[in-house]
Amino acid sequence: MKNPYKILVVGNYPADQQQSMIRFAELLLQIYRPHAQVRLLCPPVVATRLPGLPPVARKYLAYIDKLFLFPLWLTLGARTYDLIHIADHSNAFYVFCFSPSRCLVTCHDLLAVRGAMGDSSAACGASALGLWLQRLIMAGLRRSGAVAFDSQATYDDFQRLGGGPSRQRHAVIPIPLNAPFTADAATFHLSEAEQTLLPTGPYLLMVGSALPRKNRTLALQLLERLGTSSPFRLVLAGEPMAPQEQLFRDTHPLGERLLSISHPSHALLNWLYCKAHALLFPSLAEGFGWPLLEAQACDCPVIASTSTSIPEVAGSAAFYADPYDVATFAEHVQALLDPAERVRLIQLGHQNLRRFAPEVVSAAYRRFAFQT
Repeated sequence: MKNPYKILVVGNYPADQQQSMIRFAELLLQIYRPHAQVRLLCPPVVATRLPGLPPVARKYLAYIDKLFLFPLWLTLGARTYDLIHIADHSNAFYVFCFSPSRCLVTCHDLLAVRGAMGDSSAACGASALGLWLQRLIMAGLRRSGAVAFDSQATYDDFQRLGGGPSRQRHAVIPIPLNAPFTADAATFHLSEAEQTLLPTGPYLLMVGSALPRKNRTLALQLLERLGTSSPFRLVLAGEPMAPQEQLFRDTHPLGERLLSISHPSHALLNWLYCKAHALLFPSLAEGFGWPLLEAQACDCPVIASTSTSIPEVAGSAAFYADPYDVATFAEHVQALLDPAERVRLIQLGHQNLRRFAPEVVSAAYRRFAFQT
């Protein structure tokens, strides 16, 4: 590796506010900064600056910035860099702006690509534009000189989709927590308004979006299965309730047990993990699954599905069931009423987190990125 080695990290479009990818790009800067000159560059926000644009117009105008303006700059301005690391595979089409030998892409999941290719098990649909875009992303991944995958499950998806050329280098490198989480909830101060949002009594927690693949449907079925004699509520933390969830809350006899906390602050989310009976993670498909590690860091037991990358990430520190097996999910909820079983799962979670320690991930990325 020559000195000084220059690395360009390509981040996501700022206006999209993809917090997880913003944090991952910052992580890459931390990994590389002690060993190279590194710069973060994101597509400029130009076409969507016009005030009063409706969301649909803003979404499509953003493609001018992403697909036309930014590639022009990259083609001309990235010539002096030894390595271009594209932090999010959804931007893999930028690989066409450089020599493949200088490119590394981190691939977080291929669920949207699988959905665009007609794979219903990915639980991701695609519009006509989405179909074209996902094919472009896959072409960029195949062209890159190196691709790092968050999980073995995502690497296996890549191979099933045709993989890359024989010259392409691959590595499976998991990602660490992208924010601090702790079992000592008192570390984080809650405002008075946030304190009123903390549920009273025992509850099950789901964290994330309302996308169909997150399988909130099973969580509602689980409430029904546990019945009126159960003390548990269900808390949805993340995106607001979808229409079918609002209908359940408004019309079902157990509707008052369903609570929604939209876009909680980091502090409030940490508290929710710490106080929950368990994290429910019944997803139909995942590329990684950050909430699994967040829960384990907060001493929150995990009850998860057996699909895709989930068992790979949560390891032995979770109870598992098929994502449609409501009865087994209910059995796991009851099993965690046993204090000894609860402690056992929490201790296994501590052990599992060691695999995702920042120093472990950083060393793996440096070995892979600087490999010649």
